[in-house]
Amino acid sequence: MKITRELINRYLKNQCSAEEAAYLEDYIAHLGESLDQLLSKEEWDLTDENLDYPNQQEIKDKIFAFAKKQNVLKYNRKLVRIVSAAAAVIVFILGFYVSLNPFLNQPAPEVRKIAVIEDQTEEISNLYYINSGNDNMLLTASDGSVITLYPQSEIKYAEDFSIQQERVLYLKGKAKFEVAKDKSKPFRVHSTGVVTTALGTVFSVDELRSTQTQIKLMEGKIEVKAVDHQRGKELVRTFLPHEEITLDHRELKVVEEIKTHTIGTDRGGHFLQNNQIIQFKNIALEDVLTILMQNYDIKLQYDKSLISNKFYSGTFTNKTNVFEEIIREINYLHHAGINYINPQ
Repeated sequence: MKITRELINRYLKNQCSAEEAAYLEDYIAHLGESLDQLLSKEEWDLTDENLDYPNQQEIKDKIFAFAKKQNVLKYNRKLVRIVSAAAAVIVFILGFYVSLNPFLNQPAPEVRKIAVIEDQTEEISNLYYINSGNDNMLLTASDGSVITLYPQSEIKYAEDFSIQQERVLYLKGKAKFEVAKDKSKPFRVHSTGVVTTALGTVFSVDELRSTQTQIKLMEGKIEVKAVDHQRGKELVRTFLPHEEITLDHRELKVVEEIKTHTIGTDRGGHFLQNNQIIQFKNIALEDVLTILMQNYDIKLQYDKSLISNKFYSGTFTNKTNVFEEIIREINYLHHAGINYINPQ
């Protein structure tokens, strides 16, 4: 593999392949043993140690500034040391070639190179953490929000939220968020297929399985949203303290839900659906109908005044069109007059 300026530039931008990076790092590590490839020993001895070249300090400062700004794991400083060492060697090699090669001793190309690095330093820096250990990892974002990253989980977010319109985080696995209050900047956690939004609250997001996500709210208020653009379907739910939801983000169905404050009261409730049963326990009728419409892709027609402040409990065998049996029972018990339109 040939070492070119293009390869070096891609390495500093963290855009080269793992093979290219390994090759370049190995080359730099062993460069001291192979300097005779550039000049013979006699020529090296005759070369001025303090070899100057145009814009020497400026180029060096730019490269080290760029290396410092790389989006790396904060707890892993090894890569920064490697990039910094590489930058030092590159500065030396660049200075040597500029002085000895008349075709490279041109200021214009170097100015363009500096401009590229300068642009990169102005880009938004992201922090990326992976917890591969067995203990929780405690993180603090720039806005003061505290993140507990659970084992075998990872998260990415902007290093500085002050220049962002929203506080956006990307999670794989499980994390708890103690969100600093800022009404002007929503705090959005993106997990697989689900976006959880808060302004100032405490909640957790757990990707239980490849298709299921569980969100628990400890304080404040949150909105949970999942969208399937291809089917034109979405799931949107809001929650108050000590409430939670487990949803199938692929099918956009509610798998389990705990409600502690239902429709203006302090009566708690629980919903569960699996392959065997579908169960409602003290769930407000409005929430029951919302779940049925969500999980069975049906439309319901009803008078809200007839279901207000009414609750429902019932357990059914989970089978095709079980919603018909549930609606019949609700109509019988509460005289709700609910009608439905069959799913397409």
